[in-house]
Amino acid sequence: MQQSDFGFKRWVGNQLNTQDFTLVPLKGDASFRSYYRATTATQTYIVMWAPPPKEQTQPFVNIARGWQQSGLQVPTVWAWEPQQGFVLLSDFGDVLLEEALSLETVDAYYHHAMQILLALQLQTGLPAFNEAAIRLELSYFQEWFLAKFLKIEMSLEVMEILEPVFNHLFASFTGQPQVAVHRDFHCRNLMVLDTGTLGIIDFQDAVTGPITYDLVSLLKDCYIDWESAKVNHWVKIFYEMCLQEKRIPPIDYAQFLQWFDWVGLQRHLKVLGIFARLHLRDNKPQYLQYLPRIMNYVLQVTQRYPEFYALHQWLQAQVVTRVDLARGKVA
Repeated sequence: MQQSDFGFKRWVGNQLNTQDFTLVPLKGDASFRSYYRATTATQTYIVMWAPPPKEQTQPFVNIARGWQQSGLQVPTVWAWEPQQGFVLLSDFGDVLLEEALSLETVDAYYHHAMQILLALQLQTGLPAFNEAAIRLELSYFQEWFLAKFLKIEMSLEVMEILEPVFNHLFASFTGQPQVAVHRDFHCRNLMVLDTGTLGIIDFQDAVTGPITYDLVSLLKDCYIDWESAKVNHWVKIFYEMCLQEKRIPPIDYAQFLQWFDWVGLQRHLKVLGIFARLHLRDNKPQYLQYLPRIMNYVLQVTQRYPEFYALHQWLQAQVVTRVDLARGKVA
């Protein structure tokens, strides 16, 4: 154990008022944060270690406290040491929504998740998901997925295909009602609590952004997928919820679906870049297994809308087969 580890364990013990506890590391996520379960004789806790300056705990703590006050099911922050990135949290257990989903359960869970989403979207005080942030995320697709992972040259011809797509996506982001957005509202960041309700985790990157963004994260999940007909059915349910709650203007469903699809295209192009970066930079090749699913999401949208036809043709000709080959190298 390193010296910093002793400091971490001593801090946890001081917060628990006992040194008689165990610390067990939990499965990590795609960030630099580490998670542990601290178990005393009477209770369990979750401890997050987010080492500065790679990770910041201030946004997480601020959002957790604010969202909990508004009634959302988020972990309680019992203690916080911002200088070292230590946070002591309540324990939501081990059951991710991913593990509870099946053809028999998905409708009920997703309906519940969409109700939670309506409440989450009312939260305030978050930074804007602005043009700079949107374009930075799209740059991950260019730099990490196309250039570094697939070794595709970012030529003038390629940029002439990508730039109009990026402009359309930015317009879609800003043309929708702007609400609170979790940014990763998917099956690994929703937990099934003992009460049967869903708890929300990993929300530190929340922003104010388009109303369909989190719906895409939920229904076009990078870790689990469903038939297009079911996805469209759920999108329509949420559309009707939004109309009833007057969260959106009186648009037709086709317009709402376009919002959903176009925001989803931006998200999935970004995720292709992030998962490639996790492999190349952070030595986490396990995320490559999800690339075919994400690419399929991209192709579904680029095929559906004439604005993305050139991108669709180029992806089919230059990218799709390389994704399969790249996976084969690490499988």
